[in-house]
Amino acid sequence: MSSAALQVCKKGAIAAAVALSLGLATDRDAEALTVLLNFVAGPTTDRNNVGTLPETFASWGFSGMSLTDIRNATLAAVQNHYLGYPSFATNALSPLPAGFELNINFEWSNGQTAPVNGDTEWYYMNIGDANPNQGFLGQACLGCVRNSAGNSTVANGTMFGSSLTDTISGLLGLATSNAQRINLLAGTVTHEIGHGLSLVHPSGQAPNPGASLWSVMATGASPSLMPSAERVKARDFSYGEFSTLIQTVGLRQVTPIPEPGTWLMMGLGLVAVAWARRKVPAQEPVAA
Repeated sequence: MSSAALQVCKKGAIAAAVALSLGLATDRDAEALTVLLNFVAGPTTDRNNVGTLPETFASWGFSGMSLTDIRNATLAAVQNHYLGYPSFATNALSPLPAGFELNINFEWSNGQTAPVNGDTEWYYMNIGDANPNQGFLGQACLGCVRNSAGNSTVANGTMFGSSLTDTISGLLGLATSNAQRINLLAGTVTHEIGHGLSLVHPSGQAPNPGASLWSVMATGASPSLMPSAERVKARDFSYGEFSTLIQTVGLRQVTPIPEPGTWLMMGLGLVAVAWARRKVPAQEPVAA
């Protein structure tokens, strides 16, 4: 087996073992916290006294999408940021062990309703037009949903931040498709939720698996200085940011991790493949 293959196998085994030894695997049912994307139904004020009004998205230029479609697409994009992150199994730079995901759930609501998934801890990210206009895309209290110790510092059911659709709509000239419009909205929502989970603005570009050199926690202001055009891209958390999320939110197991004996068999299989490749001469290409 090559040294590179040994390193990959070793890293995968270590990541799985660390996750188990830390007790990060939890049941999926009614164990996590839920963040509700609250598309506000009326005048609403979050904990930082930022008011919001309902947004119909009629002026956003969505083609063939109903209001429910837009809400569902926004939810799917936010879920993908947090729960669709590549693991070490597919991306060697990822801090996420194979077979795990963040222990967090998401739903959208049209008002302050409890989640339907059974979780007993939930918080709201308001989504709507600012009332009055604020001049920024959104805001949230830093680390209030989960601090560095993994604890909440606000009451259950708190509206911990707001994503302001009237300010976000000022960037619509950069978007040319429904997907890019959703990226503008969902990127802001994901960003503000990230603040509630202890993430801060990065200093410039940061390695990440997304479609931009800037992570989803970057901003146009200092210290990130991200060009606005990056906002229409499918950005993602940087590897460092996702490491922080693992610490603050925790993980749950979604796929069984192989037993130690299975890791041994996998290693022996790689050895056999490597040996076979050494013994079998390279074959000439076959003409079509």
